[in-house]
Amino acid sequence: MKQKQRSHWSLLLMRGPDQSVKQFNVSRRSVIAAPVALMAIFSSVVVGLQIKAHSELHRIQQEQKALQLQYSTMIHEHSEELLTKEATISNLAAQLSALQQEQSSISGKLQELKALEAQLQDFIQTYGDDVPLHINREDSEQQLTSIEQKEANSLATETHQNKKIAVMAYRNDAPIKQMTQTLEDLKVSMEATLTRAHYVKEQVDSYPNYWPTEEHYITSGYGYRSDPFTGSVRFHAGIDIAGKKGDGIFSAADGIIVQSGFDTDYGNFVIVEHLHNLRTVYMHLDSIEAKEGDEVVRGEKIGTMGSSGRSTGTHLHFQIMQHEQAVSPLPYLRNEKIVKEDQHV
Repeated sequence: MKQKQRSHWSLLLMRGPDQSVKQFNVSRRSVIAAPVALMAIFSSVVVGLQIKAHSELHRIQQEQKALQLQYSTMIHEHSEELLTKEATISNLAAQLSALQQEQSSISGKLQELKALEAQLQDFIQTYGDDVPLHINREDSEQQLTSIEQKEANSLATETHQNKKIAVMAYRNDAPIKQMTQTLEDLKVSMEATLTRAHYVKEQVDSYPNYWPTEEHYITSGYGYRSDPFTGSVRFHAGIDIAGKKGDGIFSAADGIIVQSGFDTDYGNFVIVEHLHNLRTVYMHLDSIEAKEGDEVVRGEKIGTMGSSGRSTGTHLHFQIMQHEQAVSPLPYLRNEKIVKEDQHV
């Protein structure tokens, strides 16, 4: 039995004209197997690359998921932190607004205190350290000191010191509540002081010690004297003050005009009522510049000097009535008189 001849492929390799030719015999099977093997190798490489690419893609996806989770966590944490910070900022803004309002309130209180202090200073400068009006509340004849004024001065000094303390606390950033309370207490104290000061002022201004004429020359005093018309001894219930016709006549204290008009003896006259059942009477006026019911203040012009009524010449008859009794005007004008306060006032 004959063996089947194997077919071969011959490959000639010619390297040059002067070189020998080499022949290679390759079997047909080898020629077919070589591409198949190459294809198998190529397929294996492609499959390997695909597997590696899939693995790498999976790893990248896992890393991406991890990064996404980390990013989400970070965003969540930062969102909470951001919300916390926003809440803190809002709270701080509210506190700042409240502090600004409190600071504005404190500034307003300081301005009020300055105004109150200015009133106190004006009162002290106007009335000085001593007040001429002495109220004898026990109806005794013992000379009393100026209690109301001294208390007002003392309270004014204390209030001024407290105000300094309050201002220092304000400038040194003391606690707001403490500072506000201090200012409020100080305001109450100063208002109480002003109330007392106004009371003292009322007492002082109602005390008839303001000289009622421009001239201070007394032609006839208080007490018994020879009547210029009859020559007989007669009680003179006031003082006569000389001057020129038309000179101003002024109220000796704050009060209310309770009567004015003409009388055959008094001539043109004005009667002013003051506190503590005191009245001042102005007679023989040339003209009257006030009417009944008018409120007048010390030093206010109420008429002019003349010689009307039962008079021998131009002058003012000035007298003071206490509890409807005539008293000497000179102790009042010299600030020496103790006023007995009416127990019913």
